[in-house]
Amino acid sequence: MEFPDFSNFTTPPHNFRLIQRAGKQDIVEITYPDFTSFYQQALKTGVMLSIKWSNGLNTNTWYGYVYDVSPTHQQSLKKPVMVRAIGSSFGLKEMGNKIWVNRTATEIVTEIAQKFKLKPKVTPSRVRFSQQSMVNHTYWEKVKELAHRIGYVVQVDKTELHFHPLDVMIDKFATVVPVLYHDWEENQVVSILSPTLDKFVSRVGDTTEGVYSKRDKQVSGVNPLTGKPFSVSHSPSDFKKTLRKDVRSTLFTESLTSTMTASPDMAREIAKAQAVLSHYSVHAEGSGQGDPLMAPYRTVEINGTGDFTDGFWVLEDVEHFVTHDGRYYVDFTCMTDGTGDNKSGVFRPTSAGTVPTRNLAFEASTEGLSKPTSTRISASTTIVNTGEVGYKVAPRRWVGK
Repeated sequence: MEFPDFSNFTTPPHNFRLIQRAGKQDIVEITYPDFTSFYQQALKTGVMLSIKWSNGLNTNTWYGYVYDVSPTHQQSLKKPVMVRAIGSSFGLKEMGNKIWVNRTATEIVTEIAQKFKLKPKVTPSRVRFSQQSMVNHTYWEKVKELAHRIGYVVQVDKTELHFHPLDVMIDKFATVVPVLYHDWEENQVVSILSPTLDKFVSRVGDTTEGVYSKRDKQVSGVNPLTGKPFSVSHSPSDFKKTLRKDVRSTLFTESLTSTMTASPDMAREIAKAQAVLSHYSVHAEGSGQGDPLMAPYRTVEINGTGDFTDGFWVLEDVEHFVTHDGRYYVDFTCMTDGTGDNKSGVFRPTSAGTVPTRNLAFEASTEGLSKPTSTRISASTTIVNTGEVGYKVAPRRWVGK
C-alpha cells in the first residue's frame, strides 16, 4: 500500500475492504490499528493512494484518492482509524454546467474522461443527440445517464473509463477466467483440493424483475416530418452471444415509455442495447476465497454446485476483504443467461484461459493446504506524477495513458 506523497509512511494496515459495484465508483475502507495525528493532518481529501494485492497466484493494483478519515476514541488500548478512499474516478464528482450540440454519447464520454485525465475506452455509438446538457449534477451522473439512455454500461478500471454495450464490456475482460469450486463430498480438512467457494445461492426462473428485467424491449416514437408513429422491438432471445447452451425465451414485452425518439434507426439501436442488458437474467450471490481478478463485468466459472448452476457467470458486485495475517475473503453477486453447459465460440472459449484461485502445485508439493491466501500488501509504482494541483488539496493525480 503506497501514498506517493508520503513515501516514508509504511505502516501496514490491519485490514482493508475494497467495494466494487457495477456502475458505481469503487470504495476502499482501510483500517489501521492505532490512531495518530498523522492520519488527520496528512491524509486530506484528494491525497493519492495505490494498493497492490495478491492471492499468491493472481495480482491486481487499485488507484484512488483519500476522501475521509474516521478515528475511533474509546476506553480501550486499541484506537483504530479508518481511511476511506474512492477510485481514480474521484474527479468525476465535480459538478458543472455544459451543453453539447450534435454529439454522440461516446463523444461526450470521451471528452469527460480526457478532462479528468482518465483513459477513455469506449465503443462508438450511432445514436447522435441534437443537444445534451448537464445542469445540477456531477460528471459521473452524466456518464451514467448517457449509458442508461443508449443501453450501455460504464465502469472505471484502474485509470481507464470503459463505456460499452454489456456484451462488449464482458468480452473486454474475458481473457482469464477465475474458477471457484466446491466439492461438497470432499473432506475439507485433509483434501488438497479444498473448496474456494463457501456459499452460492442462485435464482433460476423464467422471468426476473428489476432495472433490466428479461422482457422484449419496445421503443416508440413519432416521425417529426410525417407525423406518423412508429414502434420498434427487440428480444433478449435474439442475442447470439450466449454463455450457456440452455437459454429460455422471454414471456413478456416491456414498453420503454421514458424513451422516445424521432428516428426508427435510433429506436432500433436503443431497443437492441436494452435487450442485451436484460439478456443476463439469472442471478446469484456467493462468497469464498478471494481472487484479485474478480471485479464487475469479469467472468468467473462456478464448479461443484450442480448441473443447472455450474458454468460461466458474470460478476456484478464484489467486496474484497484482506487482513494483515493473510486471510482474503470475497462476497459477490453475479449473473448469467441460462443453465447447462458453457457455450463455446469466439465470444468465450469453453475452458481456455481459466485459472484456479488456489496454488495447487504448492499445496501438492507441501502435502497439505496452503494458507487461506498468501496475501501481500505491497507498494506499487505511481502511474504518472503530473505537475498540476489535483482536486485543490492534492499536489498530484493519477493519469491514464
